[in-house]
Amino acid sequence: MTLDEPTIGAFIATLTRASALTATAPVIGDTGVPMRAKVTFVLVITGAVASNRAGIPLASLPLIASIELCVGFVTGFTARFIMARAAIAGQLMGLSLGFGFASQYDVHAGESAITMRTIVTTMSALAFLAVGGLEAVVRGIAAPAHVLDLASLGPELLREGTAAMGHGLALAAPVVLAALVGNVGLAVMNRAAPAINIFSISLSVVLIGGGMVMLGGGGNFVGGIVGHAQDAAGVFAR
Repeated sequence: MTLDEPTIGAFIATLTRASALTATAPVIGDTGVPMRAKVTFVLVITGAVASNRAGIPLASLPLIASIELCVGFVTGFTARFIMARAAIAGQLMGLSLGFGFASQYDVHAGESAITMRTIVTTMSALAFLAVGGLEAVVRGIAAPAHVLDLASLGPELLREGTAAMGHGLALAAPVVLAALVGNVGLAVMNRAAPAINIFSISLSVVLIGGGMVMLGGGGNFVGGIVGHAQDAAGVFAR
């Protein structure tokens, strides 16, 4: 391979998109992933992709690099919004079951999160890797980009960002509904028999009811997480 100006331009353009995707893509772009691993991933993929890419004149590099940067950021954030559905579902489930007090620092999210959310987020990350999400990121780096891609990726980013809450609520709906029914039943019981100390049994009742629902619908819940992981991986193919 001859190291000339077009080859250097192709390397810089590929490096730009690879860096943007690695910084925003699910799992690989999480805060908990070591920076050394991210840099190694970017350099290895850039070297492999740029060596098989058509040369880019340095005069055209600023425009092409800007397009590559925008495509990388928009694609990565779109996939991350899709993966956020699982985190939203875990947060809603934890709040409904009364786990609001059981919060800890989540290194992947970079903020405090309920334990249930951490568990569900870990499951979604494993599902993303299982459906070939990391390979999809590599294909997203290698795919050709054009300014017209932003015309389709932009609306998709907005659509997935605004729909994340709805999808997360749908995923957590059985547990949220079970917790709601349990709390309403406890409220009726307290109204009918005020002498009963409802607060001493409320957490146990809600946990038992929610746990039974989770056991009964565990297959559908895991299937929903895998489906969202597949949707996130599919963004890089588009």
